[in-house]
Amino acid sequence: MVWALVFVAHFGAAFAMIGIMWFVQIAYYPNLACIGPVEFVRYQREHVRRVTAVAWTMLIIELATALILPVLAVPWAMRAALLVNLGLLLVTWRSTWFVQVPLHKILEHGFHADVHDRLVRTNWLRTICYSVRGAILLGAMIYEFAGRII
Repeated sequence: MVWALVFVAHFGAAFAMIGIMWFVQIAYYPNLACIGPVEFVRYQREHVRRVTAVAWTMLIIELATALILPVLAVPWAMRAALLVNLGLLLVTWRSTWFVQVPLHKILEHGFHADVHDRLVRTNWLRTICYSVRGAILLGAMIYEFAGRII
């Protein structure tokens, strides 16, 4: 029962972040180049403030449950899949803290085309990691729960 609750919480948070990540990669980050220089700094700072409130809730739930799940997993294949999931999540956290956050900090002082380009390009790593994690978690969901539903 604990396993199922933790897994469902993780699955929900992860898929919320997958949606956020694809939205950011395809729509939000590229559109930063369309904001005029006068409004850019205010817009960028407001983005960071608002995204922090939404995304960090999911990120904390996701990390906490990702750390717990491999411990609770019984079949070795499930444990291995969840360890890969955790590894990919840690890659995204590292990229967030050491690549995206510093680039956002620079952009809070004004638009720089080269920094914006790096932000869009480097965010593909997070987007791909999230997508692979989604496939792993969907497979785990089917493996774990499909037999109970049918």
